[in-house]
Amino acid sequence: MRFLLLRHALPALLLLVAADAGAVLRADYQFQGNLNSSVAGAPALANFGAGNAYASESINAGAATVLTFPAGGGVSLPTATTIIPAGVYSIAALVRLSDVSGYRKYVDFKNRTSDNGVYVLDGNLNFYNFATGAGAPIANNAWRTIVITRDAAGQVAGYVNGAPALGFADGSGAGVVDAANVLNFFFDDAVTGTEQSAGAVARIQVYDNALSATEVAGLGLGPAPALVPALDLRHLVALAGLLAVLGALSLQLGWVRPK
Repeated sequence: MRFLLLRHALPALLLLVAADAGAVLRADYQFQGNLNSSVAGAPALANFGAGNAYASESINAGAATVLTFPAGGGVSLPTATTIIPAGVYSIAALVRLSDVSGYRKYVDFKNRTSDNGVYVLDGNLNFYNFATGAGAPIANNAWRTIVITRDAAGQVAGYVNGAPALGFADGSGAGVVDAANVLNFFFDDAVTGTEQSAGAVARIQVYDNALSATEVAGLGLGPAPALVPALDLRHLVALAGLLAVLGALSLQLGWVRPK
């Protein structure tokens, strides 16, 4: 009887573990005087252009080391698909831009060969040419947590400070990292070349799956060591189920004696 229960419980146990896998943090760039990730195995970022410099700025009334960049400067993540699938990811950046009027680029997926990508457009989060947020939650020189996710079905979602800002079905693959295998941040593509702003970045995190809206809401606005995702309800449900299965097994296998 004990082994029969174990044989039937193991598949359920494995399903619960798989359901709880979620998104894994694969890179965490904190800009504490270098471009390295605090997560092992991730490639270092590379400076783009001249003029990037480290500085101390106030974020949430506290001093933080950040990387400043001029208009046309920024950073690149080479060999991006060594840590994330080309089309399934979450990217979170704690960033301020000096000028949020018109189009100003945040993230480029096509190694500057396409005008598509993530922008701020007159204070609203934008994924050109597919979706734009509303309410102008992004202001000049204001620190904001910008999050872009793309799931295995091609659904793209964008958030500002944890609040949903945009979403669309990316059937064309505009949000897929192309064969050049580079993610570019804060400088424009070569198609237009001028849609960029000076600014500063305090944190960039990259996950290998799409965070849920609840997890994104749990990303705190702050420099290192904030930006830690909260537990999603599905994780708690999976954990409760896992504990229930283990409890039943312990009784049947004699690990715990009932009263």
